[in-house]
Amino acid sequence: SFRAEQFRRAALRTTLRQFILPLPSMSQSDAAARTIRQLLNFGFPEDRVRQAVASIGDPADSEAAINWLLDHGEEDKGGAVEFKHCPHIFDMGYEALLKPNQLTFGRPCMHGCQGDENWVCLHCGETRCGRYAKKHNLAHWEETCREEESRLTVADAASGQRALGHCLAIGLQDLSVWCYQCGAYVQHEHLKPLLQRMEKLKFPDAAGSDAAGCSTGAAPPLSNSALSAKPTEMHGRMGDPAWAAPKLARACEEAARPGYRTRQAHEYLDAPEVLKAKVVVLARLVRQSKQCVAYTGAGISTASGISDYATKASDSIAQAGVRKTNNWEARPTFAHHVLVALHRAGHLKHWVQQNHDGLPQKAGYPQQELNEIHGAWFDPSNPVVPMDGTLRSDLIQWMLDWEERADLCLALGTSMVGMNADRMAVTTAQKAKHGKGLGTVIVALQQTQYDSEASLRIFAPIDRVMELLADELALDIPPAGAVPVERGAHVHVFKDLPYDRDGKLSRSDRLTLDLREGSQVRIVNQQDWDKDRHGSIGTVISTQDSLKTEGHYAIRLGSGNGALRVLGRWWLEDAMEGKVPSIPIVPCDDCSVQSAAAPAGLCDL
Repeated sequence: SFRAEQFRRAALRTTLRQFILPLPSMSQSDAAARTIRQLLNFGFPEDRVRQAVASIGDPADSEAAINWLLDHGEEDKGGAVEFKHCPHIFDMGYEALLKPNQLTFGRPCMHGCQGDENWVCLHCGETRCGRYAKKHNLAHWEETCREEESRLTVADAASGQRALGHCLAIGLQDLSVWCYQCGAYVQHEHLKPLLQRMEKLKFPDAAGSDAAGCSTGAAPPLSNSALSAKPTEMHGRMGDPAWAAPKLARACEEAARPGYRTRQAHEYLDAPEVLKAKVVVLARLVRQSKQCVAYTGAGISTASGISDYATKASDSIAQAGVRKTNNWEARPTFAHHVLVALHRAGHLKHWVQQNHDGLPQKAGYPQQELNEIHGAWFDPSNPVVPMDGTLRSDLIQWMLDWEERADLCLALGTSMVGMNADRMAVTTAQKAKHGKGLGTVIVALQQTQYDSEASLRIFAPIDRVMELLADELALDIPPAGAVPVERGAHVHVFKDLPYDRDGKLSRSDRLTLDLREGSQVRIVNQQDWDKDRHGSIGTVISTQDSLKTEGHYAIRLGSGNGALRVLGRWWLEDAMEGKVPSIPIVPCDDCSVQSAAAPAGLCDL
């Protein structure tokens, strides 16, 4: 339906926009080469990419090049999708928007500009040109912001009010809504009546389709019914079309990840003989790969007792027989141990982990080869990133480096619905379609938007797939179980660590880290938003037995009831041997300004 197409194109713009990172200063030719490489990885044709880069003012502006391509006829080439929910509509109130019957369609820019790349202001209804003409719509927002600012009183400012201006506009080409305050394409429940009205104005003869692009009144699928999809969506591009279709094992018509580009939460299973055949292909790909990367989501950890977001079926296969547990006490799944074995055998070179749970390290995966891109429970310098926070720039750059290097991506237990990090799987799949590398293998019970892009698509529990893979590759699986660490009081002082006062690995400097209760430490490599909220100085405190037994340390930031952070024991083990390029905490040399008495009692982790 048109609504699905409109969402698809707007979503791609939003997604690719968040993928583009600020570049360091470079020459015009270097900037153009970098932009061309990024867009080719997204699957756009080379001749059109070069035309786009030549048509924009700044060759380093990848976002402008992408918008040029989409606005000049290029189609969606894949990309993770996340719609931004606009908070400003709530701030300004529904009454700040036009009523649907006040909207008009097809008027030219009120300033007389030629062209059809026009936008309608959703506050006043006036039509103005967009970024590829004279940017009158942008100027309109800036002008209305200034007018509102001039009317704000001191009391208004003190109460938190701010000028938003006429920040919302709808594009007449694809009916996507842009918020200038958000700097993104947005959605909101209050926008739906306006979108529906504009769709009727643009397509007066279209009727009967629902706003979400889904058929209405369809009967729910029957248990054990075959998945109705193209062979590539069921098996991947390297799959055998003769393989039997996956069967519906658990039906659930809820969206797996509401608010994202997702699928229904149905769960499917490959037939046993098909699963074994797919794992044979998987083993062959792993053997052939020179730069294999794992990209894991919450689905790899559900068997450990940690809940995920996408599982909706009450009798989900992923949670069958699983006992819910305290997140801190969770143990690695069999899949975690197989990935460690793959690494030790030289097959798996890198791991990008969306989860925060520390299970890869508990299974024995080296910290220096693990990118915890969305934050980590066991790294004080890398807290879980809130919606208004930002990812750590060094981790983003690390991910970008491996995005280019990877020739095979194992996407395990991830819905891939719009996170920046989805680029690991998406780019690897796109490169393979252009003859570069082996592509992406997706293992999940639920469908994803990228199933047809995968080289191999497997519908099965991750632990079962990893069990079969371990047998096929004759892997030596390390033993499972807790790793108790008994330390006397003197062992809590770690001397002669080869790191400088900023936590960087050093050939000449040596550092002593005192982690006895009451000692103060400083977090390094900390993001500004985290430091502004919680400070950088913390105090080592007593912790619960499960953390203490495994040798982890709890740190309370600031004083009183400040934020709690945990330092995983592997950081100390690696630091003693100088294995990691940096450590998250260092001794506090100047704590007098932010000193705080060590809180008494156990922490509330």
